[in-house]
Amino acid sequence: MRVFLVILFMIIFVALQISLAPIISIKEIAPNLVLIFVFFVAFSLGQTYGIWIGFFSGFMSDLFDSTNFGLNMGLFLIVGFVIGSMKARFYKDNVFVDIIIFAITILLYEIVYALFLWQFSVGIFFLNILRYSIPRVFYSILISLFLFSLLRKTPHLAPGN
Repeated sequence: MRVFLVILFMIIFVALQISLAPIISIKEIAPNLVLIFVFFVAFSLGQTYGIWIGFFSGFMSDLFDSTNFGLNMGLFLIVGFVIGSMKARFYKDNVFVDIIIFAITILLYEIVYALFLWQFSVGIFFLNILRYSIPRVFYSILISLFLFSLLRKTPHLAPGN
């Protein structure tokens, strides 16, 4: 039942990222809903779930909405692996800990993502970080506060189940 529920939520989050994120974007800055879900699954359910959900949600994100195919897939897989490895090291009932770790994770994700885009296109790296990445980090953190509390109420996804 847990596997089915995780896959269903993965499909829902990818669909929301593709369809809803552009609508709720502010000046071309949208939260990364799929990364929020990958982080939550990896942090709550561990490394195995994190790797697989990171890979497949990244694949689906790249398949439907990416100019650099494979970039999200690779980065989400790495996030799933690293955060899943940290599962046992932190107290999971504290939302503050989740948010701090998520903030660091999404900041690193945005920097690496911007580095890859900078390598394959013309642009000013630091200007892109300031204009897009930093606001996207804050926007994603705000959305994650709501989504983490919502996902924690789902019985098969809650930490410790």
